[in-house]
Amino acid sequence: MGKLKEFKGIEGTDFFEQDRGFETLLGDLLPVEEREPVFASLHECARLVSGSWNELAREASRKENLPRIVKFDRAGNRVERVDFGMHTRQLRHEAAEFGVLNRTRSELHKFAMVYLLAHNGEGSLNCGFSCTDGLVRAIEARGSEFLRKTYLPRLLSVETPLAGAQFVTERDGGSDVGAIECEAKPNVDGTWSITGEKWFCSNPDEYFLVAARPVGARAGTSGVAVFLVPRVLLDGQVNKISFRRLKDKLGTQSLPTAEIDFEGATAWAIGDPADGFKTLMNYVINTSRMHNAANACGFLHRAFLEARNYARQRDAFGGAIVNYPLVQETLISLLERCWRYRVLTFTLVSMIDEHGLCPADPAQSMWQRFLINLAKYRSASTLTASIHEAIMVLGANGIVEDFTILPRLLRDAMIIETWEGTHNTLCLQIARDAARSDLIERWHAEINATLSRWPRDFLTQTRARFDQTLRQTLDELSPNRLEDREWAATHARRMVDRLGSLLELAWMAMVALRSAHEDATPALLTVAAAHSLLPSLNVFDESGFGVTSPFGAALIDEKPVNASLVNL
Repeated sequence: MGKLKEFKGIEGTDFFEQDRGFETLLGDLLPVEEREPVFASLHECARLVSGSWNELAREASRKENLPRIVKFDRAGNRVERVDFGMHTRQLRHEAAEFGVLNRTRSELHKFAMVYLLAHNGEGSLNCGFSCTDGLVRAIEARGSEFLRKTYLPRLLSVETPLAGAQFVTERDGGSDVGAIECEAKPNVDGTWSITGEKWFCSNPDEYFLVAARPVGARAGTSGVAVFLVPRVLLDGQVNKISFRRLKDKLGTQSLPTAEIDFEGATAWAIGDPADGFKTLMNYVINTSRMHNAANACGFLHRAFLEARNYARQRDAFGGAIVNYPLVQETLISLLERCWRYRVLTFTLVSMIDEHGLCPADPAQSMWQRFLINLAKYRSASTLTASIHEAIMVLGANGIVEDFTILPRLLRDAMIIETWEGTHNTLCLQIARDAARSDLIERWHAEINATLSRWPRDFLTQTRARFDQTLRQTLDELSPNRLEDREWAATHARRMVDRLGSLLELAWMAMVALRSAHEDATPALLTVAAAHSLLPSLNVFDESGFGVTSPFGAALIDEKPVNASLVNL
């Protein structure tokens, strides 16, 4: 790009076709007979994401098109609804018609679509997708025959696309679900009446999952039940809810988040009220955390694509900046993070395909619970910083709203970090699980299983650093320390980061080993990841970017690389 006026964006391209790493990963995880139909679907989805859906998401985010509350119709009748805007409605209709909810072939297929959709940020779409998916799963698993027959078709309908929501948070009960005060009273006809406020109600469309405490129920999470509350009842009457206002959020602005009062709203219990918290966590929160992780991976890959595209075209000081070592290091760093988080997230998703979202085996259930919390935390915790790094590749052009999607991605990334559990909440939960279960033993067994397949003559320096860090980690995570609440409260994030780093690197090494004869890209990215994640006293360590730099251009282009993998 000799001059800025010649710059060309990446809109209108096939994001999946440009993502050789993701295609390789899915190829490893999908059954052979599923690859062709799933890949064909993902190519079609990716072209829509970069084309017309990209345009709709961008228009939906303009200030003049943002959602607004509508309290009354033109005749003064109470309606209590949110006008999402024509662009959001069109985007949701097209995504639902494409089959994102009810025509996917597996969990891997569904979450691959989530990942691709996230290349447009939240885009007024992905929160609705996540919330509807969780509500559908809860009703399918625990709902009455009435709920399954009456509301599942509506939740899956193209006419009410992605209209599910989950309302848990109150002013005094956010991550602390046990502190909620919203009250549920049973009615003689088997319905319930919900009274109270909800403070953070995202996607307040048509069908709400609401957490409330039945009258007389115990304090804490054990007394929490979950209910379906429709905005409009089956007789056409508006339910007894009242919108206060919409949040003026930093990001995801095209996705409305409301404050709502429930004033004796009619509701139906989803399952046994005594099991409400389990239903909420197992089917709703865990689903949302998986969506969150896949979204974060999609955000990160779009940021990488945008930064790479600009760096290829931008000439400065006599050459394209993509050839400068510091820019290459930034791009490779973004890419290796994306690969690591995808391996973690989609390996988990493949387990859901095999064992279900709620495995009957307690050990497998705890392992998947750990991976869900880990994937959500790890993929989100560096997301804002990663997108900031991508913006800096573009310099001043990176902060201009209509130059690339990056400013909107940055704002949306902050919301991704806060949704479905803050970093501290997730790490403390993992620390508590480690203290009361054999989680660390299961984690160690998974690491050992990987190491048994990792030849000593493959990535030898990386393996040596890995072994040293593993020994140190196991020494630190003694049972006495895990059971020490003060120690766990102080070191939970450090502990979880170490567990996550070693597991991601182990699984990355297996991806690298499978493709070593055809392509060294995964191996080189594993080396780069180890350089950034494992402790080292030397910031100029040649086992890191100094080793990958000769292959920088090919890595950034995601082209097959030939390299010796013995002493890296």
